[in-house]
Amino acid sequence: MMPRFLGLATLISILAISYSFPVRAGTLSCSVTTAAACTSPSVIALRLSGASNAHTELPSQSTAGYANSVMCCSGVSGLANTCTGTNATVAKLTGNTNSHIEQNTQANYGTNACLSVPAGGTVAVSYQASNCTGQDTTLGSMTAATNAHAGDTSAYATKICGTAVGTGPTLSFTISDSSIGFGTLASGAARHATGDTLGSGTEIAAHTIVANTTAGSGYTLTVQGATLTSGIYTVSAIGGTNTASAAGTEQFGLRMTATGGVGTVTSPYAASGFAYAANATTPSQVASATSGNGVDTTYSTRYLANIAPQTESGIYTGSLIYVITANF
Repeated sequence: MMPRFLGLATLISILAISYSFPVRAGTLSCSVTTAAACTSPSVIALRLSGASNAHTELPSQSTAGYANSVMCCSGVSGLANTCTGTNATVAKLTGNTNSHIEQNTQANYGTNACLSVPAGGTVAVSYQASNCTGQDTTLGSMTAATNAHAGDTSAYATKICGTAVGTGPTLSFTISDSSIGFGTLASGAARHATGDTLGSGTEIAAHTIVANTTAGSGYTLTVQGATLTSGIYTVSAIGGTNTASAAGTEQFGLRMTATGGVGTVTSPYAASGFAYAANATTPSQVASATSGNGVDTTYSTRYLANIAPQTESGIYTGSLIYVITANF
């Protein structure tokens, strides 16, 4: 999509939009280790009183004797040990702690230990003799289908097997207008771009950019493109320092404000003045989020153009490319 600006005896075109977003869903991997070693983003599926002949307790419990042997799972984005949403029962317990277990196909016990993944993913737990061939991983083992003791992956012939497919983090990025303009520029007063391409003498948002992600480390938003250009002539970009509008001086710049979500505008674009530190080959970061919660941040984007009395007349145009990249 390409917003365009019109300006000075001039016309200004602006903005193409793209994004970069790698998707990583992951593969479930589990082992029996210590609770101290099972740190986020890994999750505990079940706590054991030992490596074999063990009673069990839920991950939410903290009995000291159960801290040295826990079924610890990782590898899938958004993996959790809740029994809500998209989940599978690892085993059924007689109670919250000091419990015998049974397989999830049995109906004798009422307390569940679970693994879950975000909506759109899948997770399953089954039981196989000798090994977990065809499944992603082995969580542990158990002595029987019900009234059973538990152990690590090698303790007993009946294996607790798991498979999960997570959903990759989401990234959403839209722009409200791909064609904006300043109208006719004059050295006596500043012009601000508008979505109807006529421009305004009063500062106004030309368009909005809306971004969100569920990627763990958020996203980065950059802009790239040359300043306003007419043949061999240009309107000077303001550069990397936030600067107030100065009629009669060549200036091209932008600034943003952010509302909602966790995104913030990056300096020098966050203050009341304007800046433009990018060029045709070098991007400049304009906004970012350091975490991802899937909630929209709306960036109201404002553009400034000033010319000097000696600025050459012509049809001035520019193309800006906004790129958003999810961070992991």
